[in-house]
Amino acid sequence: MALVDDNERHMRNKYLYNALMRGDGDEVIQLCRGVPDGPLHILTVHDDTVLHMATYSKQTDLVLRLLEGLPEDQFAKLKHPNDIGNTILHEAATSDKMVPAAREMLRRAPELLFARSQHQETAVFRAARYGNTKMFEFLEEKINREVASEEERRALMKDDKTTIFHMSIIGQHFSFLTEDTTVADE
Repeated sequence: MALVDDNERHMRNKYLYNALMRGDGDEVIQLCRGVPDGPLHILTVHDDTVLHMATYSKQTDLVLRLLEGLPEDQFAKLKHPNDIGNTILHEAATSDKMVPAAREMLRRAPELLFARSQHQETAVFRAARYGNTKMFEFLEEKINREVASEEERRALMKDDKTTIFHMSIIGQHFSFLTEDTTVADE
């Protein structure tokens, strides 16, 4: 029986993955309805959910539809990291196009803002590393609005004391350096 279950799971994952890669949002939505975890179904060997993959492939409209259909009692599961510790917000941070999706992710799971990957990066760090100015500004504004303690302010700094200022230089995204120096003050 386990062999049948494993084979069925493998086939379902294959169909879901292929639909995602084709950008067939309607099929992805339909297939997610057939699995208990819906868009939070773990799809890859790297522990990526359907939402991780839709976000990673920059399918903003699909991500918004998947989030919209998620019941409120499932919001806590949005914090699920993949095998390198990236949450769906970390994946969204790699593209300015994903700001609307990031906004909805944070509306449902605000704690994503301070989640760290295995590299000790928050999503705002990832946005800086990728040079995504709109995403960076959105996330920085959220942090500045949400930060109530020095502990939370550390979201702008890695454990090794690397700041977003450093990441901007390493990534050669110099526009970050002239826009707002508060990220360098930490």
